[in-house]
Amino acid sequence: MNTTTIRRAACALMLAGTLALLTGCVSQMTERPAQDISAMDIPIDAQAPEADAFAAREETFALYYLSEDGARLRPVVRTVTVEDGMSRSEAALRALMDGPQEGEDGVSWPEIGRLTGARSYALSCGVATVELPARARALTPAQLYAVRMAVACTLTEFQEVSYVNVLVGGREEGLDLAGTLAVGALSRAEDLDVASRFARLDEQRQSASGGITRDTTLWFPSQDGQWIVPQVRSVSYSSASAIDYLYTLLEELGAGTDHPMAAGLPAPMQYIGEMPEIVRTEDGATLAVELQFDASLDAALAEAGLTRSVYLAALTDTLMGFIPGIDGLRVRIGGEAVEALDAQQTPRGEALLFAEGMMTRADFAGYAGAPCTLYLPAEGGICEVSCVVDQQRANSPRERLGQLMRMGALPRGLTDADVLAVAVEPERVLVNLSGAFAEALSGLSAQEERAAVYAMVNTLTEFAGTDGTPQRIAFFFDGVQRESLAGGIEMRGELMRNPGMVVD
Repeated sequence: MNTTTIRRAACALMLAGTLALLTGCVSQMTERPAQDISAMDIPIDAQAPEADAFAAREETFALYYLSEDGARLRPVVRTVTVEDGMSRSEAALRALMDGPQEGEDGVSWPEIGRLTGARSYALSCGVATVELPARARALTPAQLYAVRMAVACTLTEFQEVSYVNVLVGGREEGLDLAGTLAVGALSRAEDLDVASRFARLDEQRQSASGGITRDTTLWFPSQDGQWIVPQVRSVSYSSASAIDYLYTLLEELGAGTDHPMAAGLPAPMQYIGEMPEIVRTEDGATLAVELQFDASLDAALAEAGLTRSVYLAALTDTLMGFIPGIDGLRVRIGGEAVEALDAQQTPRGEALLFAEGMMTRADFAGYAGAPCTLYLPAEGGICEVSCVVDQQRANSPRERLGQLMRMGALPRGLTDADVLAVAVEPERVLVNLSGAFAEALSGLSAQEERAAVYAMVNTLTEFAGTDGTPQRIAFFFDGVQRESLAGGIEMRGELMRNPGMVVD
C-alpha cells in the first residue's frame, strides 16, 4: 500500500471517528468499531524540527509605484520572497520600499530609505500602521501624499487590511507646508490620479474654516487591559487646527468604543485639571501635547482595571497618529510629572523611562495587540474563542500554543518549554513537543485527547485564508512520532484542519 493510500485510509478512519463523536449534532449516525491500525506503517517524509524555523516562500503581489512624473500610481506585479515568519502584507510593503527593479519601466520611487525600527509596520483589527523613515519629511507635501497613497493601495490589496495609517518618523505629517491638514486613516482608492486627489484636498484646506471630516484611528485598551487595539471612526473636526484636533480626539476617546475586542477608558476630559495645550519645549526644538490630570485619575484607572501605561499608550498612539507635527506627550497626574513608570504600573511588569519626560510612540512599542482566534475543548468538540495577543506575535505558532496552555485548553502543568520547536513549511507545520507533553495527553480520556489535539490543529491553521498558513500539522514527541496516546486519535502522519469538530 503506498503512502497516499495509507493517508487516505487514516483520514477516512479519523473522519468516521469524528462523526461518531459528534452524535449530539448527527443523532442518526451510529458508531462502528474503529479498525486497529496500530500495526500499520504510516511514514512521514519529514524529520522532527530541532529549532523554530519558517520556510521562505514565493508570492506574487501588486505593488503600487509612482508614474515617472509622480502624478499617478501604477501597479507593478512582482514575485516577492516571504521569509522569517513575515506576513504577506509586510513582505509586500518592504518590497515596495526597495523601489522599482530592473525591467519595471515607467515607474519611480523617491529615495526615502527602508523601513527600520520596532514599529515600522503593525497590523491589528484590519488597521495597518506604517512608519516611514524621518527623511521622508524632505519630500514635498504632494510627493509625500503620493507615497502614502502608494503604500495604502499596496496594503489594501490584502483582504486583512482595510485602513492604513502612514506616519513619518513616528508622527503624523500634515498635507500642507504649514503642517495643519491631517491625513487620517487611508482606505483603498480606485482613482490612481494622486495629483488630482491632492489638489482637491489642498482646495479643502484653503476653505476648511467650516471644519473637516477624517477617518481617524483611535486606540483603546483591550478587554483584558493588557494591550491597546485600534478602531477607525469617521470624526468631524471644527477646523483644521492642532488644538481642535486635540480636543476632539480626547472627547472621542471618552465616548467609548463598540469594538468587540476593546474596552472603554476613563474619559480624559473628565479628569483634566487644566485645559490641554500644545506647546514648544524649552529648547524650542519639539512640539508637545501637555495633559494635566487630577489625582482622581489613578482611582478611575484602578476601577477600570487599567494600568497607567496602557492608558497613556492609548492616548499617545491616538494623538501622535493624527495631530500633525506632534513630537510627544508630557503628562502630569495630581501635579506630578510622569517621567517614568515602575513595573507595577505596566501590565507586563516592565519599567518605562521617558526621555526628557516626553512620551512617544516608540516608548509603547510593545503595547499594540492584535486579535487571535483559538480553539478550546468543549462539549462535543471544540469551540472558537478570540483573545488579544502581542501584535508582533499574533501569527506565531509558538505564541498560539502558549495561549492554549494559558487558557486551559491543554493538560495542566505544561509550559512553553514543552514546545521544543515549531517549523513552518509552505504546506504544513511540524511541531516537536516534549515527552512530558505526550505523557500529559496520555492521561486524558480518548475524547479529551481528541479535543485537545484538534484544538492545536485548528488553532495553528486558523489564519490560512489570509496569511498562507498550511492546513496540515505533524506532531513529534521528543523527536519521534507516537501512536494514539490516549486512544482518541492516531497521532502518526499528518493531521488536517477539522472544521467539523467546531461547535457553538
